[in-house]
Amino acid sequence: MEVTDYAFFPTRVLTLQFPDTDALNSELCDLLEQRPELDDRFNMHPDAMNLLRLSGTVPAIERLRSMFIAGAKNWLEAEGIIGVEGLDCLLFSNRLDRGEFTIVHNHPADLVGIYYARTVEHHRAPIDPASGDDYFDAGDGLLVLHDPRLNANLTAVCNRDHVKVFPRPGLMLIFPAYVWHSVTPHRGDFHRIAYSMNFTLRWPAGPEEFCSLK
Repeated sequence: MEVTDYAFFPTRVLTLQFPDTDALNSELCDLLEQRPELDDRFNMHPDAMNLLRLSGTVPAIERLRSMFIAGAKNWLEAEGIIGVEGLDCLLFSNRLDRGEFTIVHNHPADLVGIYYARTVEHHRAPIDPASGDDYFDAGDGLLVLHDPRLNANLTAVCNRDHVKVFPRPGLMLIFPAYVWHSVTPHRGDFHRIAYSMNFTLRWPAGPEEFCSLK
């Protein structure tokens, strides 16, 4: 596993490139393509169903869960966060057909992880810190991370207000869930398939863990 640590905006973004994921990715894609109950009603809707419910019967989901947890642990260690007791995890899918995209959004959690099972072929590094990619050049199914600071592009001390990620199968990203992000239109004649995980950090309960509203 190749882990790369970036600090943008400033926001810590971790990429993890997992090796030998062809079989896993095939199983993850087949899961969404061949099970009619996992139709588009559940696509990008984490409140509809936590796909981790399938981890006991679908080995690919259980393996993906362990990969996401490894990614979250790497991010917490890189950020120097200690004392976390556990993680509440919610897994959901992101399946794009030709011409579809994802609007700018963030997640109601502490961290978000994204894992790519099927994408277009990008013949470049997933993230190039020195890149001057034009914001308005949509590319093909790119993930765009937006600077969370309001009107950051208007400040003289800011040299970039977005980061483009060129995804590839086997790639995982971990970043704070408050970071606004979007996906540019997918141009391929196949489903672009990614899985997202929301992480909520669980801290040790203190003596005043319960507060009554009465």
